[in-house]
Amino acid sequence: MLIAGGSGFIGRAATLYFQQKGWNVEWLSRSSSTETQVKTWHWNPASGQMDAAAFDAVDVVLNLAGLSLADGSWTAERKKAFEDSRLMALNTLSQHLPKERDIFLISASATGYYGSTSDASTAVESALPGSDFLAGLCVKWESAAKNSAFSRVGIARIGVVLDATDGAYPLMVRPIRWGLGAVPGTGRQGLSWIHIGDVVRGFEWMIEQQLQGVYNFTAPKPVSMRRFMAEAARKYRRMLWPISVPESLLYLVLGEKSLLACQGVYAIPQALLDSGFSFLYPSIGEAIEEF
Repeated sequence: MLIAGGSGFIGRAATLYFQQKGWNVEWLSRSSSTETQVKTWHWNPASGQMDAAAFDAVDVVLNLAGLSLADGSWTAERKKAFEDSRLMALNTLSQHLPKERDIFLISASATGYYGSTSDASTAVESALPGSDFLAGLCVKWESAAKNSAFSRVGIARIGVVLDATDGAYPLMVRPIRWGLGAVPGTGRQGLSWIHIGDVVRGFEWMIEQQLQGVYNFTAPKPVSMRRFMAEAARKYRRMLWPISVPESLLYLVLGEKSLLACQGVYAIPQALLDSGFSFLYPSIGEAIEEF
């Protein structure tokens, strides 16, 4: 397996999981050296550079490359960087893919594809895309994967990935653990979450079953933001204050990026369920209890 974006949160978890399963895992990295024990190939998507020999010993490419949406303010320049980092990564992979090799591409996307609202909207894989910035970004991201040189492509629309020590979860529950928990926005907005353990198992399932097309990588029981905050408060035996942080206030502080906290969607992993995949953590209580 060759992972683009292997040094990120999900990439590291996938690397460990597949190595423990006996897989050979290699990375693509812009850095010429790495502190890990993973064989690393140099690439630079911004200039389209890549060592084509990276494809020699792999049957699967897991593409997780892309600048984190949580980093920095969403200026026009930053938004372009979000898009370029995703599209250039796929273009570089496609340009250097050996024509004679049949390599399966699993490419990340996000549930932001469906757009973000403050209501209880639900979405399965066949739903139309939304109209906001995140939706437009995901549409372009997925189109680049589908139109790449890879003959077999699976797309994972990943929700909010929960892990005890990394990713969004520690940041989301920090105010609660400090006794300052309050619900952002209306609290009715959907949180399409998934445990990191089910993310890496989902990748393995797609590979084993050779699943092409689009799959929501979300738990089968999405929750409202208020329900998530209440479960976290119960877990840490802290009080959840009966107040909400107004979306307008968060917008003043965070700008357009505030929609990550104040808006969302209830995405259902219908395609994964129909394929026979079984979740280890189907409910938010089961997931949080482990942390």
